[in-house]
Amino acid sequence: MTVKKTVSVIIKIFLITTSLGGVFLSLLTAQKDGFSHWARRLLYFTAQSNLWIGFSALFALFLGFAPYCKSNAKLLFVTRYVCVVSITMTGVVFCGLLAPFAKDYGFQTWTVSSLLTHVVSPTLAIVDFFLDRQTFIIKKSHALLCVIPSLIYFSLSFVLEYFRVDFGRGVPYPYFFMNFRSPIGFFGFSATPPFVLGTFYWFLLFPSLLYAIAFLYRYAYNRRKR
Repeated sequence: MTVKKTVSVIIKIFLITTSLGGVFLSLLTAQKDGFSHWARRLLYFTAQSNLWIGFSALFALFLGFAPYCKSNAKLLFVTRYVCVVSITMTGVVFCGLLAPFAKDYGFQTWTVSSLLTHVVSPTLAIVDFFLDRQTFIIKKSHALLCVIPSLIYFSLSFVLEYFRVDFGRGVPYPYFFMNFRSPIGFFGFSATPPFVLGTFYWFLLFPSLLYAIAFLYRYAYNRRKR
């Protein structure tokens, strides 16, 4: 095994540990962090994106050993690409949008589980993806696939919100920008943060940001292969 391959394996092991371990730790501390039940934490995109990247890294780790993985290498690569973009989005949204207003909504910002799932795992996922080079080319259609998880998440969350399902903190929405019953509603605007844009505009903004990240990663990955 080459030095580069060894480093890649080590990073994957750390990534699996931080993502899956971070989610597990967050479930253990859910009630301490103000959740009514530990399972409610799984309704959040953070937990879901960390589970996706953790299991995709686990499959990638055994890519050279399991016959099933070898015969489905391209599918696993594209899946991993989608998961890396999703976990990147988790880190960007948390650090840039949620953390600054965490105290206003009773969130414990820099707990161990929060650092693992929002900062460490996204960083390791990005490094691992670009370090572990594959023979495949990322296509435009693959970049479009990266938008699907967020669209599904938004859609299902709005359904749950419509029926006022508690996301664990006594409110029927996971994040403030998904609260279409906020003071500015679905299409409104406000000069008072964090409710600057109505939910509809966030619904358009996040898939666009995801595609921008996917496009950037696609460009960087393919350029290195040439």
